[in-house]
Amino acid sequence: MSPLDHAHPSASSFDLPDDTPDAVDIATVLPETVQGSSRELGWWPLNVERREAEPAQQALPGGTTEHLIFVSLAEGHYLRQGLNESSEHPLEAGHVSIHPARRPVRWEWDTHISTTLLALDPEFLCRVATDTYGMKTGGYELLLVDRVRDPIISHIAAQLMREVVRGDRGSASVASALAHHLAVHLVRHYTRGVVAAQWVTNDTMPRAVSVALDFINRSYGRDISLNDMAIASHVSPFHLSRQFKKAVGMTPHQYLIQTRVESARALLAAGSRSLAEVASAVGFSDQSHLTRQFKRLLGMTPGQVRQ
Repeated sequence: MSPLDHAHPSASSFDLPDDTPDAVDIATVLPETVQGSSRELGWWPLNVERREAEPAQQALPGGTTEHLIFVSLAEGHYLRQGLNESSEHPLEAGHVSIHPARRPVRWEWDTHISTTLLALDPEFLCRVATDTYGMKTGGYELLLVDRVRDPIISHIAAQLMREVVRGDRGSASVASALAHHLAVHLVRHYTRGVVAAQWVTNDTMPRAVSVALDFINRSYGRDISLNDMAIASHVSPFHLSRQFKKAVGMTPHQYLIQTRVESARALLAAGSRSLAEVASAVGFSDQSHLTRQFKRLLGMTPGQVRQ
């Protein structure tokens, strides 16, 4: 699915108050839901938070001062309302949503919601658009996007959370590099402007890579190899690996492991299966293999998810 395939508008929306509302810092919104954050590390221009929220609703008629990128970590369900449209979606681990700064919104969710939230300074995104692509200020628009799969954004979010856990002197430099990577990716694939292009479409991604992504997302729970992916994509393993790394930013095996870890996190958060059962369900050979990959990618143990 392309990130530009927006949800169909419904009759439900909300109205702005008569006075012009101010945008708010997302850090001040439902602070009790924050389970981990980079804020105290002094990062700029990108901050990351892990949030766990019980059913609730939140209206922000002035929007937020930062661009928000949500990466879902578990199953859930939510409603988003704008000025003249709304969308309602189930969530799965790995779903990505983008909400531009200063865009009025009302969210409502009737399930437990678990997310990694990236908050990006709009001025920094403008600077990257100008310096990298020569785009004039105001010459592009960051798009509102609901519930897409984007392995690059998911990978950046996972890396940032690992740096929050690490918290050493090098973390700010790593976060700065990832902020630039994210900004370039957003301008390339999620803006309406001179250089904007849709993500994961036949025009911007080789068909073999799109097929491989779909194959992995459907088959990660069983033992699959690069050769299996190549057969499904009708190309050689070497050709697929080279195209996949160029388009997605990681190898097919790295994407497979990340997908398994994200799915394991969702199952662990639900709390209905043992660690061994979760490992088997998402395609790991045993629970120690799951634990090793979990700690490597997320910087925490599976047991910490259930605490």
